[in-house]
Amino acid sequence: MTAIRVLSYNVRYANRGDHHDAWHERRDAIGRLVRFHRPDVAAFQEPLPDQRADLRERLSSYEFVGRGRKADGEGEGCPIAVRSDRWAVVASDTFWLSETPNEPSIGWDADYPRIATWARVRAADRDPGAPAELLVVNTHFDHVSARARRESARLLRERLPALVRANSTGGDAGRSVPLVLVGDLNCTPGSDPHRILLGDGPEAAFEGAGSADDAGIALRDAAATAELRHGPQTSLTDFSRLIHGRRIDHALVTPELDVEAFATLTDRDDRGRYPSDHLPILTRLGL
Repeated sequence: MTAIRVLSYNVRYANRGDHHDAWHERRDAIGRLVRFHRPDVAAFQEPLPDQRADLRERLSSYEFVGRGRKADGEGEGCPIAVRSDRWAVVASDTFWLSETPNEPSIGWDADYPRIATWARVRAADRDPGAPAELLVVNTHFDHVSARARRESARLLRERLPALVRANSTGGDAGRSVPLVLVGDLNCTPGSDPHRILLGDGPEAAFEGAGSADDAGIALRDAAATAELRHGPQTSLTDFSRLIHGRRIDHALVTPELDVEAFATLTDRDDRGRYPSDHLPILTRLGL
């Protein structure tokens, strides 16, 4: 079994109104946090182009994929960073959470364009004939519109099976590639979007959701199924304190993956503050 550690981290966009928590005060701490925990894959939400450049500079041993959500590739992104010494990026792309997912667009009544970036990664030291592979999908749901969050969850339920098939060895008849979906979903466990993604309840997008048949794929909440759980039951901060009861950052996995551990990391910077208004989550998987 191959072990892989996947980190998801909303690093907060560079907001000039953050004053002493402005990006230039936080970027080094975020870089050190990621380097210390050494995830195999780090999925970020909210970084603007200059922030993505800062992350690449501080995480030079990682290969970054992904683009911004605007038509010109600028704006906030959901980049995925992959440890080059252990994993190789085989394929990657981005689509929009909207009625027209293949082109830059704003979906439903969301405030901004929302995207999902995916990367298929392969263990660098494995025989290509029997690779250890993983499909990582990184997303960020709208923070205002409940409808946009529900429809984004439905869209992912509809698109993920085809994405898995397209990236599986040998196509439809071959070995299915395991998938982990991570990101800031702006909703808590048990909410409609969370239940839709798990295929649990009347909001599911189609018959058979939640089962690994032709209709869809099964997803499990890594925090709920992990053999070892560590850290608080929230992932939101105000930079100085935890905001309780707000676990809105998630990792959802397909059944092929053994969820060995799930952690919500509470590292503070050298000022005693959290480096973002979100806590990073780290999932340790076996595949």
